Amino acid sequence: MAIKQNSDDPFRVISDYLRKLAKDQDASAEDDEVTDEHEELLLSEKRMAGVRGSCRRPAVNVPVPNVPVGWSPPVHDKPQAAKEFLKGALACNRLMKTLTPSDLEALVLAFELKTFAEGKQLTRQGERAKTFYILEAGVADITIMGKGSVMKATRGVAFGDLALIHGAPSPATSAATVTAESKVSAWALDEAAFKTILMNKAQQDAHDYARFLANVPILQHCIEQGDLEEAQLLELARCLREVEYPAGRVILAEGDEGNHFFLVRSGEVKCTQGPESKVQGKHLGRGDFFGELALLSTDQRAATVTAVQPTQVLMISRSEFTSMLGSLSDMITNGGRK
Repeated sequence: MAIKQNSDDPFRVISDYLRKLAKDQDASAEDDEVTDEHEELLLSEKRMAGVRGSCRRPAVNVPVPNVPVGWSPPVHDKPQAAKEFLKGALACNRLMKTLTPSDLEALVLAFELKTFAEGKQLTRQGERAKTFYILEAGVADITIMGKGSVMKATRGVAFGDLALIHGAPSPATSAATVTAESKVSAWALDEAAFKTILMNKAQQDAHDYARFLANVPILQHCIEQGDLEEAQLLELARCLREVEYPAGRVILAEGDEGNHFFLVRSGEVKCTQGPESKVQGKHLGRGDFFGELALLSTDQRAATVTAVQPTQVLMISRSEFTSMLGSLSDMITNGGRK
């Protein structure tokens, strides 16, 4: 089986190559360790893919770090073009696809541009992997010990993913050596920043979203009646899924069956009614909500909601809500009875 040159997916090239070695010969202990590492990653990807349809917000499966009190994420200034480049590269990475748009935005700010002279090794096979790289300029040669070059990495190629998803007690080791063939510049993100940023952000998001939810009248009523506790509200906040809509995109249409409740995380939406949406209604922004009656029934939507600008919304379905907290209509009907 030939190794494709100039592939845009170094992980797949190396993974396929290692699989071929496992089939063609009795693997040494070192080869077994590397192959097992890739098998574990593939299983992790399958588990993460299954998260998409569940109540939990999608997340990369990483060890949970302790976020120091007063810690703030690193921010490295970069032009907008560089931010868009990094977002695009992360969106194409199979491990990063499970992250929300706002997660990606936080990570993009933390990437730092580094330069490497010709002949400098960015990673060495078998050594502790600590940094995730996205190549900005130049060419890097990717080699496997004793087998020579397997591909050339160019702009946009990412490597070092395993450094981000592994940690104590089983730290990841680099599956290949990456060497600058010419002067190379690459965006770098270390594992500590990656894990701490996501953990810190998840904690902040949960509390922010819980405050949003507490202002929704039908949920507020349940809180006042004692049927919805703070811990349950936080759990509900963690179940919200983040979705991004471009300007002009219809989020829900008048007359459609109502199955989801929405909160505006950022941006702005407009509500319209009637033929061709001629009747203009309210404009909603951060912290506002719509579709809350979907938590009670599947009645048709009373208005069309459209993104006025790029907008991020948080959503949860009635079935997800019910599976976690029970029927909202029962909560309201019971009026605080336990």
